[in-house]
Amino acid sequence: SSGDYAQIGSSGNYAQIGSSGYSAKIGSSGYYAQIGSSGDYAQIGSSGNSAQIGSSGDSAQIKSTGKNAVVMAAGYKSIAKAKIGSWITLAEWVQEDGEWIPKCVKTEHVDGTRIKEDVFYRLVDGNFCEVR
Repeated sequence: SSGDYAQIGSSGNYAQIGSSGYSAKIGSSGYYAQIGSSGDYAQIGSSGNSAQIGSSGDSAQIKSTGKNAVVMAAGYKSIAKAKIGSWITLAEWVQEDGEWIPKCVKTEHVDGTRIKEDVFYRLVDGNFCEVR
């Protein structure tokens, strides 16, 4: 999909879904889904196990309810959450001389203690912080 406000859904295993428009809503319930989005304000969800989800747009919300997922939100003010056993990668951005540059990129394992399952996180000053 390349248009804004796309609504994409998939229920089969091994789905490969991509969107480049703003405000996309993408969902997948099959195992081993590969989902990518480059538009701002994307809302991406996956319930299948072993999903690979990535977004480079700003203000994305990514959630995975399947086991053993890898979730990456590289855009400004993006948030992500996943189940125990999954991995989350987030980026933090700062503006210098009118240009946005990455300040920190960090990956954490959802272990249920330090990084809780089913809790949205954002990167703040290089630390994973719960979003309420």
